[in-house]
Amino acid sequence: MEPVAAVMTVFGIVFAALGWLRLLAVCFREHPALGLVAVLLPPLALVFMAPRWREERELFLLVLAAVIFSSIAIVF
Repeated sequence: MEPVAAVMTVFGIVFAALGWLRLLAVCFREHPALGLVAVLLPPLALVFMAPRWREERELFLLVLAAVIFSSIAIVF
């Protein structure tokens, strides 16, 4: 099962990186201070972006996919 865990880890890392880059772009577009929060504390920036989840649904789905793939990798 180690190859499965390795593949899931890679997918989790890729989705997390894409989600973080998207989060940075959205947060800096919203306000520079929120962009700095996204650089330093990404989970807190996600909380600030929660009211806009309908507009940024793809961002939240990327982060959810990263969490799911990472969780599956931990199990295997």
